[in-house]
Amino acid sequence: MNMMEMLQIQREESHLVIDARNAIRNGHHPRYEILTLVKEAPRGTLCEVHVPHRTAPLIAALEELGLNVAVSQVSPGDIRLRVMKI
Repeated sequence: MNMMEMLQIQREESHLVIDARNAIRNGHHPRYEILTLVKEAPRGTLCEVHVPHRTAPLIAALEELGLNVAVSQVSPGDIRLRVMKI
């Protein structure tokens, strides 16, 4: 199984949701795949990434793309990173 298959991905018009919690909990590091999905999303897309804990390297990588990252805890074990592609 490749890394993209380990992510739960939902796309709806201008909204992209990537759930990486299970992949990360299973010891995988899908940073490259998440960054690729966000980069490929069209302008105007709200990208939402769910991770099990605060992931500073992923946040830094998104910020290096010139994106502002809003971090919030949805529930224990569910941290949401949100970026708007403009």
